[in-house]
Amino acid sequence: MWALPGNSILSASHFYPLRIAILDDHPVVRAGMSAYLSQNRDIFVIGEFETSRDMIRALAAQPVDVLLIDYSLGPAEVDGISLIKMLRIKFPDARILVFSALYDPATVALALRSGAHGFVGKGGREEEIVLALRKVAAGGIYCDPQMTYLLSGASTEQTEPLAGAMPSDGATLSASTSGLLDGASLSGREREVIRCLLAGMTISDIAIKFGRSPKTISAQKGTAYRKLGVTTDNGLFKLCGLL
Repeated sequence: MWALPGNSILSASHFYPLRIAILDDHPVVRAGMSAYLSQNRDIFVIGEFETSRDMIRALAAQPVDVLLIDYSLGPAEVDGISLIKMLRIKFPDARILVFSALYDPATVALALRSGAHGFVGKGGREEEIVLALRKVAAGGIYCDPQMTYLLSGASTEQTEPLAGAMPSDGATLSASTSGLLDGASLSGREREVIRCLLAGMTISDIAIKFGRSPKTISAQKGTAYRKLGVTTDNGLFKLCGLL
């Protein structure tokens, strides 16, 4: 027999299931992921959360082994790079596995450099999540073989730490657009601003999201536009094939 974390007696083999917390702003995703993971005897979902604030509050008194988090939450939420860095500080003993529809080499590289221990795309197989959780919990770093190959060819230039993160999953870029941004050698912050603009966010929206002034966001937008060779928002959308 075995018991859940918090119970005092386990089997003679001292089997402890992995304690997992799920953070995703989509209820269906949270419920489905929790139900699927709970089918595995070695995994115990201690909670599923819609906001990072709720998760941090709940975990203050509850040990956790792996934080399974979406990369992009709502516009008013702390997420992405900022959330990863915050979680590393607040829960230094926990491992972080990112699970997101925003799945391109540049984003994965940024997440791993910021402290995530693995990254899985939402388009992958269900079994991959369990494999990734087990590997990350055991002290490893997880990326699927194809992403590992792509990362080997990604730029190794260090990007600036970000004060915010991605907008909602609707901001996922196409492969061609992601390649375009890579080719323009945008900094991490410039890349995030462009992603938000392509998602329809205003300068004010982006400033609130990143916790920066509109003036700073405008300056980063201007620098990115110069690197991309465009001067207007319409020019950006045309360049990315959205107009």
